[in-house]
Amino acid sequence: MPEIITAITPQKKRKDRVNVYINEAYRFSLPLWAAGGLRQGEAIAPERIDELKSLDEKERAYQRSVAYLARRPRSRLEITRYLDNKGFTRQTIEAVMDRLEMQGYINDADFARMWIDSRLRHRPRGIFALQYELRQKGVSEKIIQTALQDYDEHAAGWSAISRKLTAWQGLPEIKRRQKVYAFLNQRGFSSEVCRDICDAAILQP
Repeated sequence: MPEIITAITPQKKRKDRVNVYINEAYRFSLPLWAAGGLRQGEAIAPERIDELKSLDEKERAYQRSVAYLARRPRSRLEITRYLDNKGFTRQTIEAVMDRLEMQGYINDADFARMWIDSRLRHRPRGIFALQYELRQKGVSEKIIQTALQDYDEHAAGWSAISRKLTAWQGLPEIKRRQKVYAFLNQRGFSSEVCRDICDAAILQP
């Protein structure tokens, strides 16, 4: 029995999508723009049906990715994991990632710089912590090292600790030193930075 398009109807909740019926039975849905070449009453080859289904999956994955990126910048690995968790095929994910990269929506070098800048403004971290966080996001070692090459860890350490110093001002020197060191150490600052800031903080009135 030949495959005949018997209806193309708009979806009730998504006016930008249509449902395609073949031989009186629903077969698949498409973005409205992708259905422009289809005509009711025309025959359609099985290969063309598979082609359109693949196109639709890629478009749905792309739209999900753009919405996911709208919340905050993401690394390539984050989006790949997100689409994988949504059940999209590897082929679809790779095609969408290539499209996003070509359009400039994802760039791990830009992502690493934005991540570091955001941390510095809101929650300063040491180099060890930043390296760990970026590795967890799938950013390559080369990109991480480049993004951190001008990072002033001492300045970041002072920014992280500045609000705490007033609260600890009345503590005995040894207790204050322990507080400063532990606070910075937990936030991934190097031992050298922890010691330098401890020494300087103790000298403050």
